[in-house]
Amino acid sequence: MPDELPDLTTTEALEHLVRRARGLGREPEHLPAGTPLLHEGRINRSLYILLEGTARQYKSDFRGGAIPVDFLGPGSLLGILSFWTGQPAFTESVAYTDLTVLRLDRDDFDRGVARDPEFTRLTQQLFVSNLSDRYRRVVGLNLEVAGLTRELEQERNALQDAIADLRETRNQLIHQEKLAVMGQLLAGIAHEINNPSAALMKSLELVTREMPNLFEEGSPEQRLFSAGFSAPYLSSEESRERMGELQQRYPALGRSLCRRLSRMNEESLNVLDPDLRKGKLETVARRTGIFEIGTALHGMTVAEERIRRLVRSVKSYSREENQESCSTHLEECIRDTLTVLNHRLKHYNLRLELADLPALHCCPGEINQIITNLLTNACDATEPGRTITIRTGASEEWVRVEVQDEGHGIPEELLESIFESTVTTKSGGADFGLGLGLAISRELAQKHQGTLTASNVPGGGALFRLELPLW
Repeated sequence: MPDELPDLTTTEALEHLVRRARGLGREPEHLPAGTPLLHEGRINRSLYILLEGTARQYKSDFRGGAIPVDFLGPGSLLGILSFWTGQPAFTESVAYTDLTVLRLDRDDFDRGVARDPEFTRLTQQLFVSNLSDRYRRVVGLNLEVAGLTRELEQERNALQDAIADLRETRNQLIHQEKLAVMGQLLAGIAHEINNPSAALMKSLELVTREMPNLFEEGSPEQRLFSAGFSAPYLSSEESRERMGELQQRYPALGRSLCRRLSRMNEESLNVLDPDLRKGKLETVARRTGIFEIGTALHGMTVAEERIRRLVRSVKSYSREENQESCSTHLEECIRDTLTVLNHRLKHYNLRLELADLPALHCCPGEINQIITNLLTNACDATEPGRTITIRTGASEEWVRVEVQDEGHGIPEELLESIFESTVTTKSGGADFGLGLGLAISRELAQKHQGTLTASNVPGGGALFRLELPLW
């Protein structure tokens, strides 16, 4: 029995295996480059032990092409699995360079195992060495593939981000172009509005100045007209409370006339009190109409002034000029805005929670514009009959105005972007909306060194808060 061999290197194991193969009648073979060794999908009856040179393995793809899979050098075994299991070869193997190989068929292998135990040990060592090398290469390839996959994923994400940025840039350029065109249109519209607006203002001044002269000096009609012209706006809640008081005071008063009288202050009601107590309801209705004419003229005057301010704002914007600022009471801005928007607000339950605020140095027209935009949005978001609340408050350095609605609220992902000029939550059924109102409002707030924020109210609805500094 031959002596057992000590642990050998791969090269030494190959040399010993070649000597033992010669005892089986097998000599190393020399094959030129390009010689096929294994055919993919065919039964393999030989085991190739690579002694010198390099072989290459290929795998067919779905289009019938050959994809290079691996290079094999000296010490490699070709066809291990197909030779051992009898299954078709998994890959194609070809001599990449000139080769020296030891080829063993099944009979050679069986005779070697039967005659020489060291033959078995040598082939086992080569088997284990080859499988270990291939396992390490597979692990390395998997790691490389994983790294490449990560890089591809990063590049794909970067490409998607770049595409998104390009789309956003394109949309912004288109939007800026639209804004530029809109600015030109608005400047032209402002110019066209200015002349009839001036004529309207002169007519209103004439009517306001001459109307009291139609009545006797100190008469109830003259006093009611003057009171109506200076009457403050009353909220729906205040009007309902006043109606309840009037119905208790004058039980015979009809609901329609009672609603009209609820807009009057106590001084005006005192003027009508004698006629009310005598039941002269036709006289009361006629004189109430005079009060309402005064109120309507005041509303028209405020609205016309708003038009003039808006015209000046558009012209000033196009010339990049600043509007004049002055000492202003926020409550006046709110009351004026309520008068102008009365045609919309009358469909809602308007709740006013107005605190006693100090005067503020600001541009009244721009503050009115902010409040108008907030109230218009609240009307768009709220069903008629629901409540819209306006509340004010102050600290040592700030004053604030809050507009709260009872709509569906703002989607969380839009709470900040809602102030961007390209974002609008209005549907196609809204009366009007380009997604510009809130963007302009925030810009005006920032122009006053203030802030405009949005939040959702527990239970439903949105809350917009305007904060302005007192300095």
